[in-house]
Amino acid sequence: MATLEQIIDEVRALSLSEKEKVRQALDRELGPVVHTELDSREVAFVNRLRQNGLIADVPRRFPDDELRRSYQRIEVKGELLSETIVKERVKSRASSSTVARL
Repeated sequence: MATLEQIIDEVRALSLSEKEKVRQALDRELGPVVHTELDSREVAFVNRLRQNGLIADVPRRFPDDELRRSYQRIEVKGELLSETIVKERVKSRASSSTVARL
């Protein structure tokens, strides 16, 4: 049996019309897909990025994509990252003010 990567490589080698047939077959297999739309703030942000030439396109989001279905929190022990950042900034300011006095 072929691996997913092998299948993708095979599809890449197909002609445009053959790729379209593969897409249609996948659409039939997967059923209808509902896309979530960007809210108005996201639309404005994306438009600004486009106007500044930073992006060309934004991929559509799916409401129940694989990442969300398989998301699992991880437990991290120790100090919170935000606390570490604050401490490092305080340390950095203290050392820079000491250097400034010299």
